[in-house]
Amino acid sequence: MPISSQLLRPVSFGFILLTFLLAMLFNLAPWQAALQGLTPDFIALMLVYWALHQPKRIGVGWAFSLGLLMDVADGNYLGQHALAYSVIACLTLIRQRQFAIFPFWQQALITLFLLLLAQCIMLLVRLLFGDSFPGLGYFAGAPIAAILWTPLSNLMLMHQRKPVADDL
Repeated sequence: MPISSQLLRPVSFGFILLTFLLAMLFNLAPWQAALQGLTPDFIALMLVYWALHQPKRIGVGWAFSLGLLMDVADGNYLGQHALAYSVIACLTLIRQRQFAIFPFWQQALITLFLLLLAQCIMLLVRLLFGDSFPGLGYFAGAPIAAILWTPLSNLMLMHQRKPVADDL
């Protein structure tokens, strides 16, 4: 469960930047092209996570900037990732308080919806520019990301957890 009796330490901004750097490296890894859609969009996953847990630090501006960076690094149409990331960050921030108290399995379902929405937005932009439909395998990364949500959230929260005294 996301709600526990443990207190969470503050997260340093350097740690947030490190997670986005690692997500960018995973997104641009050479095995991404070989697996063709079977890998999740790690930057989008991190954006949802940090917009959920640090809404005052990570918002739509960060999402747009990371999207532009991903567009340039990946050689895509300029703005497709920026638009998709901004939309999912905005939707996460709108319902952040409600989303944060859900159990992990419900958070994973919402994350699945958000990542599918991001992929649909990017696909729509590509189709508007005349690209062909890549097939349903294009959407396979979102369910994999939803499966990764619970272990990823626990791993990220493990960094913040502070032991609680037994006498409380």
